[in-house]
Formats: sequence, C-alpha cells, structure tokens
Amino acid sequence: MTERVSGNSLKISSTLIKLVTITFAVAATYFMTIQSLKIELADKAERVAVGSLDKKLTNLEVILKESVVSKEEFFRHSKEIERRLTRIEYYLIDNKGEQIGKN
Repeated sequence: MTERVSGNSLKISSTLIKLVTITFAVAATYFMTIQSLKIELADKAERVAVGSLDKKLTNLEVILKESVVSKEEFFRHSKEIERRLTRIEYYLIDNKGEQIGKN
C-alpha cells in the first residue's frame, strides 16, 4: 500500500510541477508581451516628440536667421536711435516756451 501512495504522490507532484511551470510560462509570456508593447509605444511617442521638437527648432532657426543683426548693425541702429531721440529732446526743449504761450 505504501508503494501505491508513493506512486500517486509522485504522479500528483509531477502534474503539479507541470501545472506550475505552465502557469509561470504563461505569466512570463504575458508580461513580456506587455513590456514589448510598452517599449514600442514609448518609442513611437519619442519619435513623435522628437519630430515635433525638430520642427519647432527649424522654425526657430528660420526666425533667428531672418531677425538677427550683427553687432555692427545693432550699434549703428542704436546710435541712430539715440541721435534721433536727442534731436526730439532738443526740439521739445526749444519749443516748450512757444507751446505754453499758445495755450
């Protein structure tokens, strides 16, 4: 009788081991599939984000190329603006008395 119990016990434990192995294999397959999908989605999202940033940088480069002036041009324009403001200031100082008398 001991041999029969031992044989059934071995049969049950080998079946249990197979069942546990199959369960782990299915779980591993499931999680690997999910992980693979996550990686693919992250890669796709990254490509979209990089493409969007690339377009924005290209637009920024175009804007900068069109609107940036050299140092010499900047200083020339700033001196010209300063000269004009000085002329306006002198004009306002010179004509202040005339404006007060007319009102």
